[in-house]
Amino acid sequence: MKQTAHERPRPRQSGFTLVEMSAAMAVLMGLSCALVAMMQQHVSFLQLCQQQVFLTSEAPKIGNLLNRILNSVDHYFVYATKEEALGGGLPTLSQGAAVKLFFKTATQTTETRVLSVDPTPTGAALRFHNPAINSPETSWTVSSKIRSASFVCDEGILSLLLIGPNNEQVTYYGGAR
Repeated sequence: MKQTAHERPRPRQSGFTLVEMSAAMAVLMGLSCALVAMMQQHVSFLQLCQQQVFLTSEAPKIGNLLNRILNSVDHYFVYATKEEALGGGLPTLSQGAAVKLFFKTATQTTETRVLSVDPTPTGAALRFHNPAINSPETSWTVSSKIRSASFVCDEGILSLLLIGPNNEQVTYYGGAR
């Protein structure tokens, strides 16, 4: 039997058709767009977390330290500036940048310390000062990551309003024993 042109087997060609290649490219483009969208969402989430780092890490540490300090205070006075508190100036009846803390010792004498808001080139620092009579003053920083702060004494309750680096506001309250 003789084969006609219609019946002859054609040689098998390797490769993909244009339709198959177009479908594969469309799937890859869809996956890449989804990946870019997920990456942008992740970056914006990380930026949001970075902005909240003051509230999540620094503010609880400040609160714990202030709680320890204010729980042992016998009485206190709010002053407009640190210099007035250290120098024996007159206390203020409104808000101020420093508070003079009075502690009773075991021998029933009174020791004074000053908690103040000191300006820094990047904002402000909350500092604890130990004024010594016969030696130089010692101090340590409670936090240097704040923008500003103020003390207010209202009806015997001491409040400290801290403004964080991204304008977060945290208020701490305490009172004398």
